[in-house]
Amino acid sequence: MDGQEITQRVRSIIEAQLNTAIDFDDEDALADHGLDSLSSVEVTLDLEDVFSVTFNDEEMTFERFATIASIVNLLEEKLASSG
Repeated sequence: MDGQEITQRVRSIIEAQLNTAIDFDDEDALADHGLDSLSSVEVTLDLEDVFSVTFNDEEMTFERFATIASIVNLLEEKLASSG
C-alpha cells in the first residue's frame, strides 16, 4: 500500500467521523476542524481495524495524531515494520 492510498483511507475515516467532506490541508490540525478527544478515539479504533495494526502507548501521542499527515507517517512506519 503506497502513501497516497494510505492518505485516501485516512481521509475517508476522518470524513466519516466528522460527518463532512475534508476541504483542508493534510498538515492542518484536526482539532481545528472538529476532531475532539472522543472522536479521536473512534478514529484510532477505525485505523486499527482498516490497517490491521495496533498502536502502542508510546505511539498514542497528540503529535502523532494531530494531522492527517502525521497519522499517515505513523501508519507508514507501522506497516513497514510489520511486513
